[in-house]
Amino acid sequence: MLSSLSVAQAKLIDVSVAIPNISSIKEKISYTGIVYSAISETEPAYSTASKILKNSRFREAEFNGVKLYFFESALFDKISNIYANSDEHFHFAVFSYACYHLAKVLQVDVIHSHDWHTALTNVIVKNLSPKLKTCFTIHNLAYQGDHPEEICGFLRQDPFFLNINNLFHINKMNYMKSAIEVSDHITTVSPGYRDEVLNEPTGFFLSWLLKKRTDSFSGILNGINEDEWNPSQDKKIYSNYETEDLEIGKKENKTSLYEEFDLKIDLQRPLIGIVSRLSFQKGFSTFLNSFRQKFNLPFYYFILGTGEKDLEDSFFYESHNSSERLFFFKGFSETLARKVEAASDFFLMPSLFEPCGLNQLYSQRYGSIPIVSRVGGLKDSVIETWEEDKQTGFLFEAGLDHSLNFALDRAFNLFQNKEKFSLIRKRIMSLDWSWKKGVEEYNQIYKRIVSF
Repeated sequence: MLSSLSVAQAKLIDVSVAIPNISSIKEKISYTGIVYSAISETEPAYSTASKILKNSRFREAEFNGVKLYFFESALFDKISNIYANSDEHFHFAVFSYACYHLAKVLQVDVIHSHDWHTALTNVIVKNLSPKLKTCFTIHNLAYQGDHPEEICGFLRQDPFFLNINNLFHINKMNYMKSAIEVSDHITTVSPGYRDEVLNEPTGFFLSWLLKKRTDSFSGILNGINEDEWNPSQDKKIYSNYETEDLEIGKKENKTSLYEEFDLKIDLQRPLIGIVSRLSFQKGFSTFLNSFRQKFNLPFYYFILGTGEKDLEDSFFYESHNSSERLFFFKGFSETLARKVEAASDFFLMPSLFEPCGLNQLYSQRYGSIPIVSRVGGLKDSVIETWEEDKQTGFLFEAGLDHSLNFALDRAFNLFQNKEKFSLIRKRIMSLDWSWKKGVEEYNQIYKRIVSF
């Protein structure tokens, strides 16, 4: 999201993005040669955090008009996965301070932090430079960066000097909660999700605080880079296609996908693609129940993902015991994800909650009709209506097997109506999911908080 958003924003304003430099970054980075410190030279270095910052730096690069600042530090250079590390409460706190310092050096007008990992940046700003304006985006309220107090005592020390009492929430230190309290404006990634988190259980025990901030809390639907996600020029799919040759292109991509994985080629069966992190949030228990209940429907499923072991085990079982009706590939590959999008007739997202979701936008771009639960950004971007000239997909109620069953019935009936099926696929390929509207909404927020 941030990659495509910042590139779109850079066409109108100056944008700088700070990111940890981890070992799994494979792309060759062309640096400008400009280097910035991660902490002031005059700042004392008594604590471990300050000493680490003294030995860290930002290296500047540029991409599509965006200034990128890669944070080179001993904290990140030996890890291959930026998330779910045992010391991430400390790693991201240090990174957040470095971002604060970089923002001061660059003399930015607004610091825009994302999710709990950089939430402390806005808290540090409020504590040390309260005149600097801040925006905070919630990508998923289920992950708040809540940590035991006993491992967060370092926040009292240099260079943070935070009153950790302000971070307390339900007997833990909560990074996201603190940013929600102090940021000048809060956003989340769709209007639908914004409304949902104002109430429990979707608010994950922070709805009370978000209700206090409703006047400065916006929902802005994510966009995509339409040049990057474009089936007519995507070099990672098997065959390129446009709306004019959609049927031929889909057939070629589906055939090639089956051949690559030595699957039985049956083009009469509609293909449903699934590309996802396998977690409780994504609603796959509902899908597995529905898959078994609606086995009579001749769908073929191609699933790409990794995550919770019980879901992986369930998909492996079905992959080997469902009469070649489901294929599961454990792992993640962007190239394979694009191939699945290009080959699929439908794309399924059974999420119990979904802040925005991007795959339903990619799917529509590639002519794969989304079947999604009626939550968050999914219901903001997929329309099912009796007005045939407006339908862009299928909706069902989250967590309800029978509702998903009925959506699959409707999808199969559409597949059998070749003329209507083709019309909807061509319609969704022409939808505008660019960042044009979203960028303007963010810019208006920046202008408003800077003028205060």
